[in-house]
Amino acid sequence: MSDKQTKIMFVDDDLVTGRVMKRNCDNAKYSCSVYQNGQDCLNAFKQSSADIVITDLRMPGMNGFELLSELRAIDENVPVLVMTGYSSVENAVEAMKRGATDFIKKPFDFSELKLMLDRTMKGVQLKNENKLLKRRLDQKHNRFNMIGDTPVMRSLFNTIEKVTDVNCNVIIIGESGTGKELVARALHDYSSRKNSPFVTVDCGALNENLLESELFGHEQNAFSGAEQRQQGLLEKASGGTLFLDEICNISDAMQIKLMRTIETNTIKRLGSSNEINIDVRIIAASNRNLDKAIDKEELRPDFYHRLNVVNICVPSLSERREDIPALVEQFVQEFAETYNRDIKGYDDASYKLLCDAKWDGNVRELRNIIEREVILSEDKILHWKGAEGFDNNDGINSLINFSDDEFLSLEKLEEEYINHVLRCFKGKKTKAAQTLGIDKTTLWRKLRRYDINEDTVEE
Repeated sequence: MSDKQTKIMFVDDDLVTGRVMKRNCDNAKYSCSVYQNGQDCLNAFKQSSADIVITDLRMPGMNGFELLSELRAIDENVPVLVMTGYSSVENAVEAMKRGATDFIKKPFDFSELKLMLDRTMKGVQLKNENKLLKRRLDQKHNRFNMIGDTPVMRSLFNTIEKVTDVNCNVIIIGESGTGKELVARALHDYSSRKNSPFVTVDCGALNENLLESELFGHEQNAFSGAEQRQQGLLEKASGGTLFLDEICNISDAMQIKLMRTIETNTIKRLGSSNEINIDVRIIAASNRNLDKAIDKEELRPDFYHRLNVVNICVPSLSERREDIPALVEQFVQEFAETYNRDIKGYDDASYKLLCDAKWDGNVRELRNIIEREVILSEDKILHWKGAEGFDNNDGINSLINFSDDEFLSLEKLEEEYINHVLRCFKGKKTKAAQTLGIDKTTLWRKLRRYDINEDTVEE
């Protein structure tokens, strides 16, 4: 909490209670002004405001209900705590319905009240920090359709600005779910190529022959089933940008062929000897450690160096936790509009859990969690219990019962689990991959590896 003294306005027509409250607040380093009627407090509030107002409900003249209404008309956010006798708890409940922040029964112990005051101020501080961050991001740091105001994100934005209009190839690295394609799109959308095509290729979703045909195109009858000429994605992207996602999945032979295209700016369709001139900027991405991929001979060093003119690293969510509140508000607003839900946001406790969570799936996982919460919530304020409190009745239940005399290999366990997840999500590849904590490219590779029927799998 801030070192700034908490300013309290205390309203009670009992003079002795007011004096005791003033003495306790002074000892606790609070700044407390005491009033014996609601009107005096209201007049003072109009002049100087307060951090917290504490008021009795039953007072001559302006009572606590009326004071609460007047305060709310001036400042809808100021915390107002109401005091009530043991015999009139229903009045406190009514005050809460009218906008009171909390209530305490009289007579009260000051140590109990102090806990309530500290808890209230922590909640106010968190809300103010979230509002400030959101305002700053809205005004300045929501750049390239990405949210971030941490040092690592400011560095990323600065790099994008420097590279957008430099006609060079780029490699983007980062964990799954960090937003590598967003960076690639920003490099295209803010460049001189923005009015030309941006073409994405998922390098892991196609085998070598299909990938070659997709990239370079083919002539009629170039191979069995080629009934007509097809323009390749490299040709379609000419003048614009080709985004090669997960480049470590490209075969050695295809890497060699792409190297020649980079060097000559020409392609040949399959089944043709004619060269076609193209003008393509290539942006590649990977969630792998590319140095290790080169060591394992999964990536050719000469291919890597032709692409790696500029290397951009997208930070994980754990490196930019201060951005989480603004990301949460953005996603809540987005999905509330998408699904026509009257959702205002999360409660304070949920914000802390969201900021402290592990988020192995990075921004993609956070976004999916919020989408699910917005869809399923029946309240205007969302309440998240944390990952351990997730209700998985509509997701993954226990699959495997272990016995002492039957053992499965890890490979077989993985195959059965993938099949189970796909059944739970009715074959939807995107949802299954998100639940498994892998990207769609990796899921497709595993489907082929385990010979899982891809015809039953949807996007």
